[in-house]
Amino acid sequence: MKNYTILIVDDEAAFLKRIVNIVDKSGKPYNILRTIYPAEALEIASTRLPDLIITDWEMPYMSGLELIEKLKMKTLTRQIPVIMCTGMMTSSKNLMAALEVGAVDFVRKPVDEVELLARIRSMLELMESHKIIQNQKEELHSKENELLISNLAIKDKELTVNTLNNIRNQELLKSIGEDLQKILEISDNETIEEHIQSVIKKLNISSKQSVWEEFRKYFENVHSSFFKNLQAHCPLLSQNELKLCAFIKLNFSSKDISAITGQIPHSIDVARYRIRKKLKLQHKETLFIFLSEL
Repeated sequence: MKNYTILIVDDEAAFLKRIVNIVDKSGKPYNILRTIYPAEALEIASTRLPDLIITDWEMPYMSGLELIEKLKMKTLTRQIPVIMCTGMMTSSKNLMAALEVGAVDFVRKPVDEVELLARIRSMLELMESHKIIQNQKEELHSKENELLISNLAIKDKELTVNTLNNIRNQELLKSIGEDLQKILEISDNETIEEHIQSVIKKLNISSKQSVWEEFRKYFENVHSSFFKNLQAHCPLLSQNELKLCAFIKLNFSSKDISAITGQIPHSIDVARYRIRKKLKLQHKETLFIFLSEL
């Protein structure tokens, strides 16, 4: 059995001793902490993190209700269950007030030995069950996060492959356009020239538009909140800069981005610099890492 720690708080030394004796006689390996001062109880709870607190209601300087309220205000102690002991505040209204501030149970004074030990045992078992469930939730959440990260990595890879294929198609279209241009230069047939010029024009328009539109569709499917978060972080970014940030997030080179956008690599490098300035990145911060973590 786990060696649970129980903190007992009561300004009456006789009652404090009574509770300690009852817990000692239980035969359970409980580690008992005790104090007659509520303020000291707060310090003990924060440093020793007991598994259970038993506190009196009526105490000078700080009541049991106030003690519970202060415990619930601290991250370290807010989950510690508290049993309230009371000899005077026994009406339904009083007991409801104790439960509302965070007490999980209560016992009446004079304390019945069997009742107190039963409340302690049930409360510790309930707390242990809660911890097990919480740990299982955290473990499940961790596994879900690992799965999400894995799926995101797969989608990122698919997105990159798809975009690179589009880049190759773009380069192919460009190459076809260049070949047609060469044919156009050596041709003296006006009808053929008109047809070739029409084809070149269509290639240039369709290739530049379709690659970006398809890329954006896939990109937003994988990173649905990227553009929203980026614009929230820096509203000054233009649409072209947002587009460039998407390519940089996937670690595309200036050459690859040039093939997609039609910009020369030098223009892309200049645009990268402007984006860094707008994002106010420090000298050691890389744009790729910043966008990857966004």
